[in-house]
Amino acid sequence: MRIRLSFTLALFLLGGATPLHASLGARSECLPLVPPEGPEAAGIKSPLAELSQAAPNYNAEDRDYMIRTIAFEAPEESDEGKAAVAYVILNRTRNGRWGDNIKDVVTHPWQFEPWMTKRQDMERLSPNDPRYRSAAQIADAVLNGEMPDPTAGATHFLNPTVVRQRRGGSLPSWARSEGQPIGRHTFYQPNERSFAQELAAVGVSPSCSTLEAGQTPDVG
Repeated sequence: MRIRLSFTLALFLLGGATPLHASLGARSECLPLVPPEGPEAAGIKSPLAELSQAAPNYNAEDRDYMIRTIAFEAPEESDEGKAAVAYVILNRTRNGRWGDNIKDVVTHPWQFEPWMTKRQDMERLSPNDPRYRSAAQIADAVLNGEMPDPTAGATHFLNPTVVRQRRGGSLPSWARSEGQPIGRHTFYQPNERSFAQELAAVGVSPSCSTLEAGQTPDVG
């Protein structure tokens, strides 16, 4: 017994055993992204930074909703631009703030504009329509982990030209930092802590703010 215990201790000291913090999860040493009274307390997960990973859970309905969202959010964008929109959807699904499945994420109030302004057109889009088929190719590649995330984990995006026109030259607070332009859109990964604190300062719940949208009715 003493020999086995000594051998185990030696392995640990020499790095042959899994460190305690690793066994508890990679984020065990990290500070929370938001204060306990904020989104963290509501069960919101921190965003993931994987560049390419198959969607953990999705069904035919989720796939359909992603396809329709891509078709209407990025109809004239390149494959990379379409994939960027798809990854915002997927990154939000992993994050948990806007829902834990693709359908809930894209239909979350005040987020993806087409679902609020063109919902009937989106629902009528035939799977045989070239727009649907084009978006389906990208959605399948993203959902199967066959395309990397060109946004490096973004959860927000907008068309800065259209937004400035609608807002008199300004952008939402979360879009004032440097973003990543891809086609007509710019993609962002806002700082979760400062974002939650900013909303709390004006008495707005981070889980229902109309200011945090990837594509809000204020965005074209």
